[in-house]
Amino acid sequence: MKHPATVSVVLASVLASVLASVLAPATALADSLSGEPPAPLSATYDYSPYEQEAIDLTLERLGLDVEPSPEGKTVERIEIVTLEVIEPRDPAPGFLNVFHVVSKRATIERELLVQTGEPYRKVLVDETARNLRSLAQLSVVLCVPVRGTTPDRVGLIVITKDIWSLRLNSDVRYSSGGLELLVLQPSEINLLGSHHTISARYELDPASWSTGAQYIIPRLTDHQLRVSAYGNVIVNRDSGNTEGSFGGVSVGRQLLTSRTPWSWLTSTAWLYQTTRRFVDARLTTFDAEVTPQDDEIPYAYRTRRILHRSSVTRSYGWAVKNDFSFGAEYDAREYEVPGSEAVDPAALQEFQDVRVPSSSTRLSPFVQYTGYTTDFVRVLDFETLGLQEDYRLGHSAIVKLYPASEDLGSTRTLFGVFAAAQYTVPFIDGLVRLGVESETEMEPDRLADGSIQGSWRVITPRLGFGRLLVDTVVLHRYRNFLNRMSLLGGNGRLRGYPSNYFVGESVAASNLEYRSRPVEILTLQLGGAAFYDAGVVRDGVKTFDVHQSAGFGMRALFPQLDRVVFRVDVGFPLAEGGLPEGVAPVSFFAALEQAFPMPNIQPP
Repeated sequence: MKHPATVSVVLASVLASVLASVLAPATALADSLSGEPPAPLSATYDYSPYEQEAIDLTLERLGLDVEPSPEGKTVERIEIVTLEVIEPRDPAPGFLNVFHVVSKRATIERELLVQTGEPYRKVLVDETARNLRSLAQLSVVLCVPVRGTTPDRVGLIVITKDIWSLRLNSDVRYSSGGLELLVLQPSEINLLGSHHTISARYELDPASWSTGAQYIIPRLTDHQLRVSAYGNVIVNRDSGNTEGSFGGVSVGRQLLTSRTPWSWLTSTAWLYQTTRRFVDARLTTFDAEVTPQDDEIPYAYRTRRILHRSSVTRSYGWAVKNDFSFGAEYDAREYEVPGSEAVDPAALQEFQDVRVPSSSTRLSPFVQYTGYTTDFVRVLDFETLGLQEDYRLGHSAIVKLYPASEDLGSTRTLFGVFAAAQYTVPFIDGLVRLGVESETEMEPDRLADGSIQGSWRVITPRLGFGRLLVDTVVLHRYRNFLNRMSLLGGNGRLRGYPSNYFVGESVAASNLEYRSRPVEILTLQLGGAAFYDAGVVRDGVKTFDVHQSAGFGMRALFPQLDRVVFRVDVGFPLAEGGLPEGVAPVSFFAALEQAFPMPNIQPP
């Protein structure tokens, strides 16, 4: 029988390598024959009622009509229409617009991939809309072709709506046990209409609070560099003493469009903190097996991490992309359990061995291949409500190789391989996505770390009552030198149980969720949800049981304020023979964003 590491590496590497070897020559051949790479595909569906109303009102005001067949016609005009944050149809007084500067015309124009005098190409117009929707400052982006002055000409109306820029961004996670997380971030995310972001930050959890600031420039100079910097200090709530800090700085040029040939990035980040595990908003404890009594060791340890990465990427193709990256990274991690005279040293050592990550330092170069398509589908009511969403179709593949040596400052000599593959297909106006990824680190005399993860998501077409969603993830760590742990329960995957109730090396979870179509109430988008969750956590060789829960929830979105939904869920644990200790008959959670994100492969 083959070793699990061999199976996982071969599985993911073969998928990625086959795509690389097959698609790269095809792309090169197409380029040589046509002089231009083949264009990607872009599928779109109906607008939401909220968006359609914005189009109708704008075209009525401008006295224009939609052009039903714009492809190939000459673009004779491009008009940018920036809607006020508070429109006449919105449930708020219009004088509030005095306190907001809408995005400058030049800020929107620099994202346009179609210019006047050029042929209208739907694929470029759709990519323009996607790029604009990816900007945090905009909630509504609509690119509408309109009739030109002659039959062979067309106009393009770009409609955008800012979210309220001078704002108190917030995130809250509240459970039956109390407040688990509160983030308050007073921000100006569209400074004088430039899309610069300046913000302060306050974060509170049951044991500590932190405060700091951030500045982001998304497009600096004509080179369109992205620059960001942030820093925060962490204070213990009980003692009032400083217990750590975190922050970082990054500078780089992104692959801003599907035809950008080069990108680069250099970044540094640090994290000094006390890491704690909270269950239902309370600090949990650890009971060692080497002692007969309950040791009640606080589940807390010191974390110190510094990460620096620099890389350069060369991107080829258009409809089929082949990106080749190289660079170097420095990753130093140190973990320490505070000593205690009241706890048996053997018990502390067991806590360190089975629950605390292993310290390590790695200085290594790396090379990476990424292959993917730029085919997209535009849909409604996946992760948000009443606003367009874009998802990439087709294949994605990643292979990353990184060696490290003790002679160059690393704590281990190793060869690391990350390989992943993903495929996405449309399901009418729904979606099916499958993915697999593997990560291994091989030392000269052993396999030190190895994991394989599979994921899949099915989102049904829009039915009369909404959508059904099935999401499953299975993560198996068959070697775990770094002692990585997974948490399950509460706010995300298993909503009938307290947050972070289960912990272990490997995890499997599956969620079935019904999400209703939104109901518009004075532009507020309001939707409902019902769910069934199941999950398993495996810790070493111990046996494991399937844990289940069910419940219902509510989703809400104000387009004037954000593209992210506010979520409230009520979960009920489904357990035979009585509930486990610390589990209530009902759990309540409130947070931003959906309970579990769309699966997407990413390199470490």
